[in-house]
Amino acid sequence: MSNLISSQIMPANDSIHGLDAYKSFVPVFNFTTFQAFLPFFYICPTIVIMVTILVKYKKAKAALNSATMDNNIFACIMFYFTFNMLFYFGDYFHLNLPTAGFVTSWCAGVEPNRGFTLLLMYSYYSNYCVIICPFLVCLMRLTIMMSPRQNERYCKLIMYRFAIPFLFLVPLALVAVNVTTTGYCKQLDHPFSFGSIIIYEGEDYARLNIIIHFSFSSFIFSSNTAMTIFMFYKLRMTQTSSTSERTKELKRRAEFSLFLAVVSSVVPFITNSICSVSFLFDRTAWDYVLFVRPIGNDFETTMMPWVLFLTHPMFRSKKKTSPVNTTSVFVTSNNTSSTRNATAVTS
Repeated sequence: MSNLISSQIMPANDSIHGLDAYKSFVPVFNFTTFQAFLPFFYICPTIVIMVTILVKYKKAKAALNSATMDNNIFACIMFYFTFNMLFYFGDYFHLNLPTAGFVTSWCAGVEPNRGFTLLLMYSYYSNYCVIICPFLVCLMRLTIMMSPRQNERYCKLIMYRFAIPFLFLVPLALVAVNVTTTGYCKQLDHPFSFGSIIIYEGEDYARLNIIIHFSFSSFIFSSNTAMTIFMFYKLRMTQTSSTSERTKELKRRAEFSLFLAVVSSVVPFITNSICSVSFLFDRTAWDYVLFVRPIGNDFETTMMPWVLFLTHPMFRSKKKTSPVNTTSVFVTSNNTSSTRNATAVTS
């Protein structure tokens, strides 16, 4: 890299603006450039699955299919899908595409500006929303489990009084610190090659964003874990010797569903935490571990839709089901509380 820009001085912030070596840069097709296209091989099918889930849910609701799920949980899941897609494209233009080198020559001719800042704020905002959505799904599940007979009333109250304001306003407050910064294109250090860049907000703002992100994601992850452990405990405690086979099957499905929900949130939390800790405590190692971040984020984006589509009875082979919604079990059934609890978690 130093040979390519020996006639010019790299700014202290590693901005590539105005450097001729970057203006004339032409990417060579290799694995680094290929990774800009690789995500579309699994993102595009995932988008199709998301749309399919929405369409089939609406048809199941219209047909009063017994395999359908709670309205509020489904709303949170659709928020989750939407923000996952928004974050994917935000992070793609923030990190994936620039590191491939396809916008390097263009970036070298563009001055640091607030347009880059808006891209960064958009990426951070959608990421915070993605972090919040599993927490809301978990909260709805817990509410249904704890109040099976009045879950509709309590879930609606939580949705409009807490969930929606929390989902949209808290991320806005968390990204507000970036209002005064100016984004620019920055050359990434080794092991990234010459021409691999990132849209950046500056070291001080990057450190502040990472501290906020790591603290918030740790709090949400801890809350999710605590609620999930409690739901596992409740499911286990309701097991009795007289429990019917159907109830046992519902519990197995509920536990499996909870397990998958935990896995889908653990992977991105671990990968993002590795990057955050590296940046805060060993800045030189950050560039070496940065590649794991999109792996964890893309894993989260694709896992939940596919798992829901492949495991939920609403999307399985067409079978005739009784015209009674599962949520009505909470109100009209004389089944044991263990059945209601298991059904609540599988909703």
